[in-house]
Amino acid sequence: MKGIRQRLLMIYTSILSVFLMGMLVFIIVQNYGQYKKDERQNIEYTAGSVIMQLDNYVDHMNYILVDTISNQKFIAVMREIRKEGISDQMKTYNRWSEVRNCIITQSSTRMLYRLSVFTENGFFASSKVDTMGIFSTEPGRMEWLDEARAKKGGMFFLGPHKDPWGTEAREVISVIRQIRNPVVELGFLEAQLEYDKIEEICQLAKQYGLTIIDGDGKIFYTNQNTEELRQADAEFLQLQNPPASRRNPVTGKTELVCMKESGQTGFRCVVSEEISILDSGGRLAWSLGIIIILLAALLSFMVIDLFIRKIMRPLLELKSVLENTGLETLEVSGKTEISHSDIDEINSLITSFRRMNQRLSEALIRERNAYQMQMDARFDALQAQMNPHFMHNMLNVIVNMAYEENVREIPRVCNRLSENLRYSTSTREQVTTLQDELRFIENYLLLMKGRFEHKLEYSFELANDCAGQIRLPKLTLIPFVENAVCHPYFESGKAVIKLRIETGGDEHRWYFKVQDNGNGFGEGKVEELYGKIRESLDHIRKTDMAGLEIGGLGIINTCVRLNLFSGGAIEVHMDNAETKGAVVMITGRDADV
Repeated sequence: MKGIRQRLLMIYTSILSVFLMGMLVFIIVQNYGQYKKDERQNIEYTAGSVIMQLDNYVDHMNYILVDTISNQKFIAVMREIRKEGISDQMKTYNRWSEVRNCIITQSSTRMLYRLSVFTENGFFASSKVDTMGIFSTEPGRMEWLDEARAKKGGMFFLGPHKDPWGTEAREVISVIRQIRNPVVELGFLEAQLEYDKIEEICQLAKQYGLTIIDGDGKIFYTNQNTEELRQADAEFLQLQNPPASRRNPVTGKTELVCMKESGQTGFRCVVSEEISILDSGGRLAWSLGIIIILLAALLSFMVIDLFIRKIMRPLLELKSVLENTGLETLEVSGKTEISHSDIDEINSLITSFRRMNQRLSEALIRERNAYQMQMDARFDALQAQMNPHFMHNMLNVIVNMAYEENVREIPRVCNRLSENLRYSTSTREQVTTLQDELRFIENYLLLMKGRFEHKLEYSFELANDCAGQIRLPKLTLIPFVENAVCHPYFESGKAVIKLRIETGGDEHRWYFKVQDNGNGFGEGKVEELYGKIRESLDHIRKTDMAGLEIGGLGIINTCVRLNLFSGGAIEVHMDNAETKGAVVMITGRDADV
């Protein structure tokens, strides 16, 4: 069967390869010609769009200037300014207000960066409020002023330059007109547009090379990243009859070029794009893909499917089932239907797979049950270690009180101790709630208050209204509170032990936090504890119950219990507070959050 399939595939592949090679050559030639045609249309359209939008901006700016100059009230005010001068500050301010009212219109403020009026004698008004009514730059010192006068009221376009009027010195372009009455100069009106908007227009050609020069032959904008390309574009823009393509001076590849010129602003724009026969691969891939799919489907159904479909179908189905079979899908895979074969060997193989699948499923169930029983036993062993440890600590408290002759308080302490021992030694329920643990901690701190009196201060901030619904093992919070009481007293020698206990969140995500005022964790101590916790978890999962040794109680024991209980959903974080002292935060979440 394997030899027949290989021979059929070789014949099929040979015939298909010869046919596709011929089709490939034909498609490449046809596709490359169409690709060049389409790309030329694209760069011509892009160059035309850039020039057209630049002209639209200039037209709009010029329209605002013409509309303002045609305002008779504006002209009348400008006559008065020329006649009166700017020596009288009150009159000048009034004229300044009248001019601003004339030039501040909805169209000018929405579209322009600034609309300015200025005269040679020093009067200035602007649509923006970042300037005063006195020149910061004298108009007579502006290089372009004579060129604007030479237009005799006509439009004068000024390319990219720094705004001379404002405080930001932003780069702008300007359209300027001389204000005349009818031949006497009354001043100048300037419309400014931010150069950033010009760059936005030029982003239309961001996938191409783009260079724009103004009427003086200076580069107005370019996105070419090398001096050779900028120079090549500048030389190309000076040609009277530019060619349709050229050789890129940097890469040496052929590129399409297109030039457009604005009759209004004098801008000349060149857009270029490198092309090669490989660039048409997108269209070529689609064309070849369709042909290959059609031919492969046709020949497969005519040749291969006629000879080996019945033979290969059960094996292919079995292969698919095997590839999709995992530990979690053994039962489903065993029930998957596989087509019957006329070949006994294939049917025998399918039967063997079903038997193996059944044995694996049964073994997996037994392994899971055994593992769960082992984990439950180890958790109970850890829980049992905490009770004598707690009782030992509490009895030490009573002994210390006796040594300090605080005999009257011992009965009250014993009563509270009895309540806590009843809670901690009850074996009926090894799992409790966050609310019960907090009550146990509060009772413990009252006992410690009797021991330390004024030397112990603590506060609670309980902001979790769902504490009665959060489940966790018994006595998993008290070791952290014990450490917060003992370490500041015995290690740091604090005169007053200060504790802050805080809870928050809800039943889905919650936290418990305890902070003391001691010396905090020593250098490297937190990493050492985390390392011991990981070792203990690894040890308890790999060894049998006879070798169960945690190597100490307290924090390590508690962290291991919380991990085994929650499957990693409850985590312990230890760190030093900014104000000194240790901070321990226990966070919990639902297993599916």
